[in-house]
Amino acid sequence: MASDPILTCPRCKQTDQVQKVTRVYDANTEEWSEEELGMDVFGHIEDRQVQHEAHTKLGLKLKSPEEPTPPRHPGLWYGIGIFIAIIVLSGLCPVIVVPPAIVIPIVLSNSSSLPQVFRGQNGTILTVVIGAAILIGGLIVLGLLVWMGYRIKRRFNRDMANYRDKQEAYERDQLRPYQRAKERWEQLYYCRRDDIVFIPAENKAVPIEDMEKYLHDPYYKF
Repeated sequence: MASDPILTCPRCKQTDQVQKVTRVYDANTEEWSEEELGMDVFGHIEDRQVQHEAHTKLGLKLKSPEEPTPPRHPGLWYGIGIFIAIIVLSGLCPVIVVPPAIVIPIVLSNSSSLPQVFRGQNGTILTVVIGAAILIGGLIVLGLLVWMGYRIKRRFNRDMANYRDKQEAYERDQLRPYQRAKERWEQLYYCRRDDIVFIPAENKAVPIEDMEKYLHDPYYKF
């Protein structure tokens, strides 16, 4: 790895205590990963690699800007709901509902356990009534599910429009400022003697406590 160029601190005008911030941060930070058990959205147990880090006081002060958390995409939970709805609808479609509406009443009407009053012509009436009840009930449930699906689709479209607005605001107000600040952080140098940070091209220095403000505002004055 190439060594950092020798730079002069804009405050003390010395070079012996000046180092690149990224190098100082790495020397004062320890990172490691551990394997932990977790549960995914489907309830399955899975192994996860969890990243950990520890800092000295100096490393914590020189830590790079935190990447903002993006808005959560609503599609995952809707996808799970749609998958469940498809399974239920496939079980309640007319192709599935109609045969039981025919077979079940016939079996019941021919059962020897039925009273004599429900046999013969009465048994036929019973068959028609039970079959109609099963068919109508299945179609009602099917209609309710279709109605619920329509309502869910409308809500999904509304949530997606809201998500797109949040995503646009996130990129404009959080992500882009973070990216600019991260680029400036990678250009920073640190002087141990004066406990300051500076970007050589800007010919100014700020106390390490004001680093975050300086990264987001090149014209920051302390």
